[in-house]
Amino acid sequence: MWRFETRQKQTESEYLNLAIVRLEDDVHLHGHASAILDGVGMQEPLIAQSLLTPQDVRYHAEGPVMRDHLSLMLCTLTALCEGKMHLIDIEEFRRLKGYEGEIQELEDLLKERAAFFEVFVLVHDVCKWVSISFSSSKESTMFFETPSLEERFLQRGKYLDLYDAFAKFHPRKAPREIQAEFYLVNRIDVHYHNHARHIHARVYQELLERLCQAHKLSDRDHEMLDDLVSHHMDFGSDFEMVHPQRIDRYIHLAQKRGYEPELFLRLMQGCLFLDGVCGSKRLSARGYWHDESPLVHCLKSEQEFAPARRAQKERERVEAEGRERNRLLKEVGLDGVALMDVLNMEPGRTFGLALRRIQAGILGKAEMPRFGAAIDQEIEKRVEQFYQKTFKKGE
Repeated sequence: MWRFETRQKQTESEYLNLAIVRLEDDVHLHGHASAILDGVGMQEPLIAQSLLTPQDVRYHAEGPVMRDHLSLMLCTLTALCEGKMHLIDIEEFRRLKGYEGEIQELEDLLKERAAFFEVFVLVHDVCKWVSISFSSSKESTMFFETPSLEERFLQRGKYLDLYDAFAKFHPRKAPREIQAEFYLVNRIDVHYHNHARHIHARVYQELLERLCQAHKLSDRDHEMLDDLVSHHMDFGSDFEMVHPQRIDRYIHLAQKRGYEPELFLRLMQGCLFLDGVCGSKRLSARGYWHDESPLVHCLKSEQEFAPARRAQKERERVEAEGRERNRLLKEVGLDGVALMDVLNMEPGRTFGLALRRIQAGILGKAEMPRFGAAIDQEIEKRVEQFYQKTFKKGE
């Protein structure tokens, strides 16, 4: 549901790149992400191996190995859960006037299904290391054609040895800077051909099953994660531009599998946000940056795909928001019946005006009226209870 405070509490916005830098500087977030990766790596050798997968700086400039990618995704997810980041406070998303409901729904889903998205983070690229290959435009002693799993493993080792030797000559530089310079010097491209589809292999299905059980996810969650992981490379390419017809692809897949289509779309958008937007750092002549456009294009595509459906959802959100607000007002004694007793007034035009002024004051639409010290104090106490029930801690 679109929470009441989304519209009522506006804070200063920040650009996505600056928000990610802020999260990267948060020691607690990185410690939490490291604990998750270290723990699951000890339990699951496949995960441990995947964390060492080299990253191609052209697409993943967040660090030299896949662990850096997963760590940034986990930092983002934890920041949302702990209230250190709000999607509606990201300037690029706040500019999307009329999309506040979808943006808040997406944040709520990421929080409510944090365990689901944590499993996605851990497994979405786990097959990269068995799919890895290298190519270079420069003369090199490395042998880059790697048809077998054993040869891929050996070539990965040779690449990591070459990288480690290079890094030792730059001890004072940050890992991200070393990653960029290593590519400029060696021009080694890293490929993971069709890696997402390998999740269907038995060994990775068993891994996914163990992780789902450890995170107390349902069989249906397992099925949806299987589909989201196998298609996750399509999310960004499908929405490089606004493509309303691409939405039908995901609705059709959800219907074919027996999923609730809107939920599946939101889960897909959550994965796209964590993986393609926040977890994938880009490098250009102007520095490091994150690309929010695939998610923006996806949201716009959904609107254009079914505008009538979106309008109906908007009406349902507003009605649900009103019902929830009225329920809380009644619960804390700020509904009409309770306020008649507080104000010692009878039903009628005068009371109706007082009620509207009080509720406008509560919602921040007008100044709170005054009725005398004792009454004002009682109303203020109830308003504080209303805010405590309405706004979550830190918001």
